[in-house]
Amino acid sequence: MNNNLLAFTYKTPLTLQHGNVEYVAGFCVSKLSLEELNANYSDFLHVEEEKYFMSLRYPKRQHSYLLGRYCAKQSLILYIQNNQPTTLWIKNGVFQQPIVYSSFPTDAQVSISHTDTFGAALAFSEAHPMGIDVEHICATKAATIKSQLTLAEQQKIISFSDDSPLFLTLFWTVKEALSKVIKCGFTIPSKLLEIGDIQLKENYVESKFKNFQQYQALSFSVANYVCSIVYPKNSVLTSNLSAIKTAMTELPMPQPEYDLTSNKPTISNSA
Repeated sequence: MNNNLLAFTYKTPLTLQHGNVEYVAGFCVSKLSLEELNANYSDFLHVEEEKYFMSLRYPKRQHSYLLGRYCAKQSLILYIQNNQPTTLWIKNGVFQQPIVYSSFPTDAQVSISHTDTFGAALAFSEAHPMGIDVEHICATKAATIKSQLTLAEQQKIISFSDDSPLFLTLFWTVKEALSKVIKCGFTIPSKLLEIGDIQLKENYVESKFKNFQQYQALSFSVANYVCSIVYPKNSVLTSNLSAIKTAMTELPMPQPEYDLTSNKPTISNSA
């Protein structure tokens, strides 16, 4: 794998304890431009993925496809210990969910997310479903996100942050990550994914769901992004989240405008 890409990538195994069983997932985030990915895609795309990529006409779609596949392959390398990403084919299912095809048997599944130049992915066991979503915190999207939330969810946000774009984005990422776990995306009404409980922890936010009570979400902010991971409620993430967040801040990102630990916007020196 080209070191130019790895310099803008952070990846690490995640460990989760579920009763007496320990599960491991591969976690990857990366911040890469289309130019960087375009120059190196032959290092990580499967031949069938290359064919599909060549059919994409618009730069935005090309970028999201390459960024998502790159992060997914890096997370899969961690999970299945395969250092040959071009042998792995990630094809979309009927609901656009990513399906992992390999030349050898594997229970690997993958969840992919991307926004502008920031991508993220999780590779995990079919026995322990997970989902990830990452979004850029953007005040101009706040009204649109708010319109998709239930009244109860809007009231929860007000109690935390006075309609902060950060918490609106957080709620959106939590619900989207859940929709990936249940493999339906937003083909169902958003209210079915309603967040029932939310708690602000030391360096992350924990959410529970009104209807899908078997799952929970862990959310955190890095720079101007929110990342949410959904996984089974009775599982405990035993990896060091503080260390993961610290490592992610070393990626080339803009200074944060919002901070989950303070619930208040921070002042940026940039125009």
